Amino acid sequence: MKGTYTVVILCNHTVNIKFGRLGRSTVPRGLYVYSGSALGKGAMSLEGRLRRHSCRHKKRKWHVDYMTSNQNCTVRAAVCVESIRRLECDINSMISDELNAHPLLPRIGASDCTCRGHLMRVKAMQEIALLQHIRAIYSRFGPPVCLSIGRKPR
Repeated sequence: MKGTYTVVILCNHTVNIKFGRLGRSTVPRGLYVYSGSALGKGAMSLEGRLRRHSCRHKKRKWHVDYMTSNQNCTVRAAVCVESIRRLECDINSMISDELNAHPLLPRIGASDCTCRGHLMRVKAMQEIALLQHIRAIYSRFGPPVCLSIGRKPR
């Protein structure tokens, strides 16, 4: 399936992570979201991308990989919509504006667009409320699918 997705990541503890060439950052305990598009087949499909994000052991290719491979960070859920268009920048902007989410570092997860960042921290919100808000944003683009991933940190 092709489309756009947002994964919800829970960091159970404050950690220090090196995000490739962007450098190190302190990642405070809390909820984070990462939005991306998956318009290919196989590993580049929605199913492939979500499988990759939920797997801890992988070659770190994208900024979000550095967080999702950390033992203190867990991919909890994903919201996606089927589409042949790249919608992640529009969705990312709405999440940022409506949920007061801010990029962890300038341009993180957004090296192929002009967004401020696609890996964002969401402050002062419960996970279920966050998922409801994201699902409402996605419903503006088509019927959203919400998936519970809930991988436990090791």
